[in-house]
Amino acid sequence: MTTDTIKPRRTKTDALPLSLPDAGTAPMRFLDTYLAALLARASSLISDEFHATLARKKIPALQWRVLACLSDGPLPVGDLGRLILAKQPTVSKLIDRMEALALVVRRDDPASRRRTLVALTLDGQKLAAELIALALEHEASVLLPFSPDVAKVFVDVLRQLIAQHSK
Repeated sequence: MTTDTIKPRRTKTDALPLSLPDAGTAPMRFLDTYLAALLARASSLISDEFHATLARKKIPALQWRVLACLSDGPLPVGDLGRLILAKQPTVSKLIDRMEALALVVRRDDPASRRRTLVALTLDGQKLAAELIALALEHEASVLLPFSPDVAKVFVDVLRQLIAQHSK
């Protein structure tokens, strides 16, 4: 692990329980059992850890999301907004700033004259690769308390939830 990543808070020997507490313990609050609240809390906690790494590198979180999305190839501005969870005006301003930093370029979409694609420059590709490596290290530290099988099931279930609710 590099010094830019977050150290895991738990080890495999501190594995988290995968079941609810016994009936003899204090009752759980509604938000401790409500899926949407649990997903939001987990996302916030895990994201905040990685955002601290980004902050040390002076990379805004939305800029990181753009770099990560475009690392797999150019995307239309509208698709990019949906993937980074930002509204179109915010995405446009962000792309303007990233163009000024020579991290991305806009280009016409050969499939549609009405769409504009955004792509990484060589500098953008280099920065994206560096940050993705850090993100993967962070992800590994987050999943460390879980067996590889449990981690895979967890990620698969999240993908299924996203697919089901993206329709």
